[in-house]
Amino acid sequence: MAGEVCSTPVRWFAQIAADRRDFRHLPLAPWLLLMAGVNRTLIEDRRWLLRLFGAATLTPVLVFAAALAGAMTWVGVRAGASGAAAVAWVAVGIVYWTFVEYALHRWLYHWTPRSRALRRVVESFHVYHHRTPDDRAVWNAGPALVVLLTTLLSLPPLALLGGVARAAFVMLGAVVAYALYEVVHHECHARVHTRGPLVYLQAFHLRHHQRNWRRNFGVTNPFWDWLFGTLAPIGDK
Repeated sequence: MAGEVCSTPVRWFAQIAADRRDFRHLPLAPWLLLMAGVNRTLIEDRRWLLRLFGAATLTPVLVFAAALAGAMTWVGVRAGASGAAAVAWVAVGIVYWTFVEYALHRWLYHWTPRSRALRRVVESFHVYHHRTPDDRAVWNAGPALVVLLTTLLSLPPLALLGGVARAAFVMLGAVVAYALYEVVHHECHARVHTRGPLVYLQAFHLRHHQRNWRRNFGVTNPFWDWLFGTLAPIGDK
């Protein structure tokens, strides 16, 4: 079909779908996606899932993150960590989250499984966000996603650090950094920023949305994009 002159808009969009892998990320009406032969995501057919995995405001995720941070602090102190060592492990946790933020976005959220059923699940939240960036319900994580993510994030520190105290303070840093990530992502979509670090971070993130989904996977910082060669400077065209 590539190279042919399409006689209808639907055939034209179907040609794009065949020729451009990033077509699935573009903001398009659901009916047009169906007519063009592009899979609908799970979220588009089962909106009730957003009550579990998405949130239209920052309040739920920040309340949950505060509770988790308090719990991690209590566990770490009870396990015997304190002082400079605790602060150092919190710093490790912050760095740990920034890498997870990049890795999840690049290698999971933008993964294209061969199985249509698996692809529909993988794309159910993030690709939908690319298609409908103005839907506030997918700007932030919901309770089920936060619980799942926190549980999975805690496994490597517990397995590798050989102590509950160290793992608890690493997770404290990760939870704090994760809460910051949620705030930054929300603010990147909620309003135009004209001062402070959010000016750069907003331009950096929106560059990712503007048909440039293979670049700028970080949200709170560009470090891992720079390290892995996926950084698209915001001034470039």
